[in-house]
Amino acid sequence: MLRNSFVHIPGIGKNTEEQIWKNDVYSWEEFLENKNKVRLSKGKKEMIAYNVQKSMEAYEKKDHRFFHNNFPNNLHWRAYKDFKDKCCFLDIETTGLDKHNDEVTVIGIYDGKESKIFIQGKNMDEFEEEMQKYSLIVSFNGRCFDIPFLKNKFPNVDFDKLHIDLRFAMRELGFAGGLKRIEQEIGIVRDDDLQEVDGFEAVRLWYKYKRGDEEALDLLVKYNKADIENLKVMMEFAFEKLKQKDFHEVIT
Repeated sequence: MLRNSFVHIPGIGKNTEEQIWKNDVYSWEEFLENKNKVRLSKGKKEMIAYNVQKSMEAYEKKDHRFFHNNFPNNLHWRAYKDFKDKCCFLDIETTGLDKHNDEVTVIGIYDGKESKIFIQGKNMDEFEEEMQKYSLIVSFNGRCFDIPFLKNKFPNVDFDKLHIDLRFAMRELGFAGGLKRIEQEIGIVRDDDLQEVDGFEAVRLWYKYKRGDEEALDLLVKYNKADIENLKVMMEFAFEKLKQKDFHEVIT
């Protein structure tokens, strides 16, 4: 979807983008070849062509920061297919809601094939190196919770990446509420032993583990893995629905 997008260009909104598509110009390459077909002023077309060239260069270099800096946050989803090989699905567990006084207990990272779990007191120090592999983060409420928490705890980690927050992406599609509620609405089913586990219970499980209950940690890790692995299913669902909504099925 990136190569079909024009909204990242200064002064170009969705209405102008749709106007370009209505002239049967659907991609950057088509714009450069057929810009005379587009009913815009000559100056505007030259400005778009200049920025399209910059976009193509950034795309070839897989320069995620270019797209991170130029795309509105709510449109980062358009980068999903193009940066899928550098994407991580991320979720954290904490001892509370205060990023300054509470602790990160578990961090889950799923690259679409393998889940990696980082646990306080075990392997949390490996998280910084792991994050260097990714250009795109997919989360649920990560902009408001996970990333601010992690930035506070890991000031040396580079979080200047594309970020798709499914809480807001799914809200745009008419889904409201928490992760588990939306999972149920789109047909994702968790194992029986996870049905009653939520964020509050995750805190209790951590403290039970700290008192010596290893099974509590096992359940907490399973809960976290379900979160990150289900994020991929939700992301695929959201991507197809948002593509239909934004591109009106004119672009496959």
